[in-house]
Amino acid sequence: MKSTTTLLVMIAILTFNYQAEGQFVFSYNNFEKEIIDYTPTQKENVEDREYNYGLMILDEIKNGVKNDPDNFNLANYFNALSAFLTLKESDENIKLAFTKFKESDGSCEYIVSFENTILSNRKYDPIIIEYNKQLEICKSMANNEIEEFNISEYCRKHSLDENLVIAIVRISDADQKYRKDDTGNFKTKQKLIDKQNQKSIDSLFNIYDTYIGKGKVGSKFESVMWAVIQHSDVETMGKYLPVVHQAVVEGELDVVPLKMLIDRYYGLKYGYQVFGSQTGFGFEIADEDKKNVIIEKYGIEELTNTSH
Repeated sequence: MKSTTTLLVMIAILTFNYQAEGQFVFSYNNFEKEIIDYTPTQKENVEDREYNYGLMILDEIKNGVKNDPDNFNLANYFNALSAFLTLKESDENIKLAFTKFKESDGSCEYIVSFENTILSNRKYDPIIIEYNKQLEICKSMANNEIEEFNISEYCRKHSLDENLVIAIVRISDADQKYRKDDTGNFKTKQKLIDKQNQKSIDSLFNIYDTYIGKGKVGSKFESVMWAVIQHSDVETMGKYLPVVHQAVVEGELDVVPLKMLIDRYYGLKYGYQVFGSQTGFGFEIADEDKKNVIIEKYGIEELTNTSH
């Protein structure tokens, strides 16, 4: 009886601490369901703007997975991490979110692609040590893949035009040549390369009159044309946004890049974004009316369901 009473007292104390601190501790096994059910309380050191932004990201996750834990994908885990960092969750919760993100399929592509953003943004300080460790692992894996990759074999296996794939590979390599360089080459040399890449994409589009996606270059390079568009000027983005949208409709590209392009385009042209994917640009979050209009215009909900 004494031991039972002691246990009940300990549970009561733990419950009191949880309520007093307003801090929910997420678990590894039930993380996805807990995210869906989670409504965070605003901490004293979190501004209203940050709190509302964090809520928006969580809502985007819930809408994207249709409240089904089994529908979580890489983008959802990355968004959960971003929401936790914005809401200044506990170190324990943030590190768990990063673990779930890095263990999801395709995380290395995000980790390497967002290197500049993460290393230059103090928001990511709570996971910077873990991120740098994973970055080295991802870069090592990427180097091994490059050494082992055989274009001819890849094209034969997937019945692809080798000349087109070679062109896309060159564009992809050029797109990343100085993008992670912090010595100043990014602002000078990379911008010149981006302009040339845009001309290359224009030429390919004029030839094929369609997005160069999964059917023409395979899933390994389906996002290369999108990446060039994403790194272009707002006029080029506006020109190709309908093309990228159609590519997603036809299954040539995943819906996540489309959301990112919509955010970048609307952010640069109108000052607001819809899905919260463009951190560090200072774009405001669109109000509900604007958000709903854009989601309906591009059929985002239907495309998201189809992509699962």
